[in-house]
Amino acid sequence: MKRWNLIFVLSFALIAQACGSSDSNGGGRSGGTGGTAGTGGTAGTGGSGVTDTDQDGIPDDEDPTPNGSTNNKLNGTFSGGMASVVAITATDGTGAEDESLVYESDLTIGCGDSWYPQGTLCDEPDTTDSPTTSTKQDEDSGATWDAYDSQSALVTGILVIDACADSSCEAVDFNEARVFQMFSDGKTTQLRLSIHAQRGNTAPAWDDAGWTTVTGFEAIGAGTDVNGDALVVGDPTVISTGPRVTRYVRVEAQNDGSNPDDDGEYIEIRSVKLFSVSMP
Repeated sequence: MKRWNLIFVLSFALIAQACGSSDSNGGGRSGGTGGTAGTGGTAGTGGSGVTDTDQDGIPDDEDPTPNGSTNNKLNGTFSGGMASVVAITATDGTGAEDESLVYESDLTIGCGDSWYPQGTLCDEPDTTDSPTTSTKQDEDSGATWDAYDSQSALVTGILVIDACADSSCEAVDFNEARVFQMFSDGKTTQLRLSIHAQRGNTAPAWDDAGWTTVTGFEAIGAGTDVNGDALVVGDPTVISTGPRVTRYVRVEAQNDGSNPDDDGEYIEIRSVKLFSVSMP
């Protein structure tokens, strides 16, 4: 009888120890699971442990406007924005730089004059931040180059833009570009965009090795002269760039003469706008 009692006591003690050990381990696992659940909540917002509040593809901790924005990130300082063209040049058909191919190079001339580089960043109210429409006080306002060099080879016109030229920001975010055609005596038929990691006030050279292309040479459509006076233009070409954060943007443009309303004599860029849009 005592033997059975002893076995019963020992069995009960072992069971109690096992339960205590299980509770202790279970508590540890429960705590760990709780931590994972917290991480999972964050991942639920961003998709993989990253929060992206405005769903533009840029994590909040890297996004200059984490709560979203609707403004044109390349609105120029001459039209109330932050951006400025800091360099204009061109390369000939061999890829060599040839500044003589630039039609007007003065970077101090603003929105109301024809064919100057800062004009590409000018967009008048009320369409300054419009993704669908561009308004100008001068229909010829925008960067201009010869379309072909002396050997009849295709020229590439180049702009380097500081998107934070007024020092009010360190970088801008975007994931798409909108390119508007000029209705003057030139067009852009192909355009490519690049960004740079430089964040300081000294802009990188146009041919610096640090430039990263974010698009190919994309075909640019004809656009629409809304009122027939070339002051209001619609139907921009939309280019997806993927989510990007940068201060400096390089624009490369060409005109191969394929636009039916153009003889291919000049490269002209009326407007390039950058936006950060939701990508749910």
